[in-house]
Amino acid sequence: MTAALLCAVAPTALLAEAVELRSIDGFISVDGEIVGYNGTMLSVETSVGRVSVPASQVVCYGAGCIEVIASNDFGLTSDAFQGVVAQEEVAAPQGGADEVTVSFDAPVFDTIYRSVVGAYAMTGQSGSSVDVGATGDIRLENTASNETALIKIAQEGEAVNATVGTVSLEAEAPAAYSTPIEWVNAPSLGDQLLGLRAFAVIVAPGVELDGISMNELAGIYAGEITNWSEIGGPDMAILPLQLPANSTVRAELVKLVMEPAGKTIASNVLTMADGISIASSVNQFAGSISVVGVEDAESNVTLPVSGDSCDAPVALSDFNVVSGDYPLIRPLMVSFDDVPQTGLLTDMFAFASGSTAQRLISAEGFANFTAAEQGEAEKNRRLNRLLAGNFDENERLAAAQMFQRLFEAKRLSPTLISGDISRAEAGWNSAMFANLANALSGSDMAGREVLFVGFTNNTEGSEESLAASADAAAAMQAAFRTFAPDVVVGNNLLLSSYGFGGISQATCLDGQVAGGNQSRVEIWVQ
Repeated sequence: MTAALLCAVAPTALLAEAVELRSIDGFISVDGEIVGYNGTMLSVETSVGRVSVPASQVVCYGAGCIEVIASNDFGLTSDAFQGVVAQEEVAAPQGGADEVTVSFDAPVFDTIYRSVVGAYAMTGQSGSSVDVGATGDIRLENTASNETALIKIAQEGEAVNATVGTVSLEAEAPAAYSTPIEWVNAPSLGDQLLGLRAFAVIVAPGVELDGISMNELAGIYAGEITNWSEIGGPDMAILPLQLPANSTVRAELVKLVMEPAGKTIASNVLTMADGISIASSVNQFAGSISVVGVEDAESNVTLPVSGDSCDAPVALSDFNVVSGDYPLIRPLMVSFDDVPQTGLLTDMFAFASGSTAQRLISAEGFANFTAAEQGEAEKNRRLNRLLAGNFDENERLAAAQMFQRLFEAKRLSPTLISGDISRAEAGWNSAMFANLANALSGSDMAGREVLFVGFTNNTEGSEESLAASADAAAAMQAAFRTFAPDVVVGNNLLLSSYGFGGISQATCLDGQVAGGNQSRVEIWVQ
């Protein structure tokens, strides 16, 4: 600390919770109690006396920052600082052991699991020791925290307490967390995202529709919708095609589309051997439709798909898949019966979110969900909807602000789920935060503004919806500061938050928790 910053007085006992004030370059570093502010300089009581510190040049670290901002009578606000990182202290687990036996819903999931844990062991990603047994058993140990974990692959007939399989983020599930900071500060998670698989709705040439909903798709395969004119298309009979019962894509169609609608596939739906055969047949048979893996749909007409709570069809694209905007996706997760006692397994499976693991997983037909940037054409189509929207007075002001703030910005793919959320949704969010932190740590992001932008539906009215979305975005922004304080401070990022209610949403808001008041929080940068 330079002499220019010091104004010596007799040492005084600290009366409130101390904070740390530190500049980005490390030139200023002061610990103490903030006791005054004149609009430019902070007065800080330290163990060696009172010093003056320029507020705009430092980041305030510690819970005491929030305390002094909330209770001071000298006009100090969070905007005075270069940043505020009020990270809550999380007690490190001391001691504990986990023993997990894992099974796989499909053989390909076993391959992905082995790829992830093998790469984790080989690249030395943690301070824990990692031993891989001949049968695939993984032993983890952290001597500093006295933690151990064993995860082994289940043999036939053996009891299991963890599963690697796909889940639907629209299927109903109980609430596990009510605020973002809860899952950010959790020492371990019960569900973690490994991969992301998407499916395409392909149709014959001549089937001209703006999009199809998940409920309409279920109705077609259940034999309840038999002519395209019933859902706004041409007067033409519908010919649905499907893969065999042992196909993973067929199983995903049932779980993602049919089961949530409470329907089963009709017995007269034509079955074909593989995705390539179906893709070829759909191009030849008038009125035909099928659901296939994205990799089999390259030469076909694909329909945009909407969820069930709104009329917002989303086109199939790489960005829409990895952002979660496109509804016909199935996240691949490891799900534990009970949340692990230690953080060792959470650390290991968090590795799956990184670029190394995602390259391995994408080789098995899954999307690489590392952070991506939305194309200008997709962004402009969305913002142009604001110009023709039918808004009330509250929404008109918000729509104008949305256009102004996002016109020069670019959207990144990590997208968060806020409100009362399930374990699986927390697993999704944690992976998105990891991707976001990695993307924002690059030199190309230095000094940029990161906008946390909330969207929500509120049946009480537009004013309530705008307020709820703003609250959700602010809470997610604060949680990210806690999750990645070194990225925020080290890359000199400016974090801001906005809420735009239900205006020009990218997709439907269909959360897992019934009545959970969910919001979606998008990430934009400029």
